[in-house]
Amino acid sequence: MKLLHKFMAATLAVSLLAGCSSEPKKEGPPSDKDFILNVSKGLEARWELADNENTDSYSSSELQKAYTKFLKAETDAVGKESKYKFKDKDLKKVADTYYKGLKLQEEGIQYAGTDDYTNQAKTWELGYNYRALAIHEFEKDYGLTVNSKYKSDLDDFLSQYSVAKKEVAIQEFVDNLQESIQYTKDESQSDEYTTYYSTIIENTTEYTIDSLSIQLDFLDGSGVILYQGDDYVSNLAAGSKIQSTVYYDAEKGEPSTIKPIITVYYN
Repeated sequence: MKLLHKFMAATLAVSLLAGCSSEPKKEGPPSDKDFILNVSKGLEARWELADNENTDSYSSSELQKAYTKFLKAETDAVGKESKYKFKDKDLKKVADTYYKGLKLQEEGIQYAGTDDYTNQAKTWELGYNYRALAIHEFEKDYGLTVNSKYKSDLDDFLSQYSVAKKEVAIQEFVDNLQESIQYTKDESQSDEYTTYYSTIIENTTEYTIDSLSIQLDFLDGSGVILYQGDDYVSNLAAGSKIQSTVYYDAEKGEPSTIKPIITVYYN
C-alpha cells in the first residue's frame, strides 16, 4: 500500500510540473531588435506600394490618397513608438528622429500636389530628411537590412544622407531663430519720417545658408496686423553674422508685438 501511495504521489507531482510548464509565457514589450526588424518591414511595405504606382499624372487629391496609403503601410508595420521599451538609449534617440519624420510626413500629406511649396518643404520633405537620417543610423549601427528586391530603394534613400543632414540642421536653426530673434527700433537709421527695425543674424550651423526670407508682422495690442515688412538674406556663410533691417510705416502707430516668419530657400 505504501508503495502505491508513493507511486500516486510521484505521478501527481509529474502532472503538476507538466501543467506548470505548459502555461503560456507572458511576453514582454518588443525588443530593440524587434524595432529594427519592424522598421525594415515597414520600409518594404511602403516601397512595395510606391514602386508599383505611377503618381506622375495624379491630381492633388489622388496624390494625397496615395501618400496616405504609402505612409500607412510603413506605420502599420512599425507600430507606435510607445510600445517599445528601448534598452539602448542611443537607439531611442534615433528612433525619436525616425518617428518625428513620420509625423511630419503625416502633416504634409495635405500639401501634396498643391502650390504650397513652403509647407511641403517644412513637412513632407523635411519628414523625408529626418527618416533618411534615422535609417542611415539604423543601417550603419543597428544592422537594418531589407530584402534584395528593395536594395536599390534603400541605396537611393541612404544616398540622400548628406543632403538630409544639411537641410535638417538648417531648418532646425531657422526654427530656433524664429523663436528667439528680436528686432528693435534702429535709431541710427530712423527719423521723423521713416522707421526701421534691425537685428543681427548669426549662422551657427556648419553650412552656408543659400537664402532666408524674413517677414515681420507688426501687431497692435489686439493682435491685429498694422504693417508687414520684409527682408531677404542670401549666401550666409557658416559662422558669419549679418544685419537684417526692416522698414516700418510709423504712421500705423507704435506696434505692441513683432512676429517674425522666416523661410529658408535652397539654390
